[in-house]
Amino acid sequence: MGHLHPTLTNKNNASYVATLAWQQPDQTAMKKVEQRVIKQLLQALIFEEVIDAKFENDVFIIQAFDQNQKEIQYRAAGKHYLSFGLVRLDEQEVIRQDYAGQQSAAQLNQVIEEIVRAIPNAAKLEDFIYELKRTFIHDVQSQHCQNQFQLPATQYNYDVLETYLMDGHPYHPCYKSRVGFSLQDNLKYGVEYAQPIHLVWLAIHHSLLSENASKSIHAEQFLQQQLTEQDQALFSQTLSAQDLNTSEYTWLPVHPWQWENTLVHTFFEEIAKQKIVYLGHGSDAYIAQQSLRTLTNLQHPEKPYIKLAMSLTNTSSSRILAAHAAMNGPLITDWLQRLIENSELAKSLDFAILREVHATAVDFTKLPTSHAKQAYGTIGSLWRESVHAYLKPEEDAIPLNGVSHVQRDGQLLIQPWLEKYGTEAWLTQFLSVVIQPILFLLHAEGIGSESHGQNIILVHKNGWPTRIILKDFHDGVRFSPAHLTHPHEYPQLHALPAEHAKANRMSFILTDDLNAVRDFSCACLFFVALSDIAMTLQQKINFPEQHFWQIAANIIHHFQQQNPEHQNRYEKFDVFAAQFCIESLTKRRLFGDGEVQLRLVNNPLYQFRKPTAQEG
Repeated sequence: MGHLHPTLTNKNNASYVATLAWQQPDQTAMKKVEQRVIKQLLQALIFEEVIDAKFENDVFIIQAFDQNQKEIQYRAAGKHYLSFGLVRLDEQEVIRQDYAGQQSAAQLNQVIEEIVRAIPNAAKLEDFIYELKRTFIHDVQSQHCQNQFQLPATQYNYDVLETYLMDGHPYHPCYKSRVGFSLQDNLKYGVEYAQPIHLVWLAIHHSLLSENASKSIHAEQFLQQQLTEQDQALFSQTLSAQDLNTSEYTWLPVHPWQWENTLVHTFFEEIAKQKIVYLGHGSDAYIAQQSLRTLTNLQHPEKPYIKLAMSLTNTSSSRILAAHAAMNGPLITDWLQRLIENSELAKSLDFAILREVHATAVDFTKLPTSHAKQAYGTIGSLWRESVHAYLKPEEDAIPLNGVSHVQRDGQLLIQPWLEKYGTEAWLTQFLSVVIQPILFLLHAEGIGSESHGQNIILVHKNGWPTRIILKDFHDGVRFSPAHLTHPHEYPQLHALPAEHAKANRMSFILTDDLNAVRDFSCACLFFVALSDIAMTLQQKINFPEQHFWQIAANIIHHFQQQNPEHQNRYEKFDVFAAQFCIESLTKRRLFGDGEVQLRLVNNPLYQFRKPTAQEG
């Protein structure tokens, strides 16, 4: 299991190589990463119509000017795909052609100066450029880690694959920015390096604390189970030695990076007044999952995962954990669990959710105004069930984004499975087990879910897809109370603070906009997760993208025909609509949150809809 992680077998050498990875970078790796950053940047800018690009003979041509105002152009081979019109560039290098016609491989600094800086009215331009460059550095630093894994990667279990899948977001150009990390921090805490992380434990006085737990656990006993007896004795002794009443405190884990870089400075008043007491490091070691701030117990991967607040910006999003969101985790997942247990349809689909069973956080409204704003979302923990609690004998699992992963040998990670079972049969089964549970939540219950590639776990037996497990629900659902199937079942949720809503206008759960509910599910599942898979299969094994979406549509039609009692919701939450509304991630990063950056995209499922009576 986790303690046999391949990247830990030669830890000292791996650390040494990673330390040198930017100071003495491998030129081949550097060029490879530079082209990836450039391509994801251009793909996003073209698709979101931030820049103009002509398309001729399967090449995107971008006109620009050099520093002497002489006309140049960038040439990038690729195309618009059927999958929502997304742009994906081919494997060959992006080429820069100067005013004299001389051609050379594009370089990131030139692209930034000649294309990005020419974007008008980009209020967050410098921040965006900073994230691009940090992504470049961090990805170069990580390239040696792939060599720690023997291929094919299908031999690895779920816990190892969470580390192996280190590529980051396939669309966002700032896919590994990690603003806040030094290169040494990245080495210690980045997912690629699988370095053991020991949580820092604090005692938080109840006057500052918000706490919530699933009805499936006993909160106090649960926390004790995450610590060794030695830890418990030592932490209790630490409080007693300061003449503090242990019954007035709750123990809360924080990320060691967060403690050192944020909490000591932000909460020095509370620390001085013993409202927050440092207890020490826990004995158990953890390793980072793909999300960085969600950790797996290295020695006991069957124990719950822990999601922690980090004052870090990654993929252009702040990774804090607001108290209201943490408190909603147990409420939402207990609710979803009840709905699943009470539905024969859900039981027949045999999917599961990883419940968020215990949440603790410092409530910023209980802090002095002098630093309440700075403290917002900086101390919070959310314990989530382990996937091992749900795997049956002979089953293993893979994060869904692993399905489109291309190994360093150029082969798809899933290639052995496609060869064993046949591509058509495997994909049909895969899409069936992935799509139907999301349709159940949306159509049978009226709940949109944020189920993208990192939030869906594909369960398989010897590579054959059997079912899925869903996770990350504390802020990952959206619904209209009036349109729920069981409107009296949903819990009273902790309200979104006005400050949070203002900073992130797309961070909401309740809405009267039914299209917003549908698009929440469809943007995550179809636009993000399945589009990446469809385009990759087209590129790598020439599996027709059109046929991929035909299979998906057939599965949706079958689900609807088998469950006609939800016909009303099939119309209200129409997944065959001509267009979906999605958020323009790169535009948001460039132009800020003064205006919500939304756009309509063409739905590849639309061509497979069943004609209405009026259409004949």
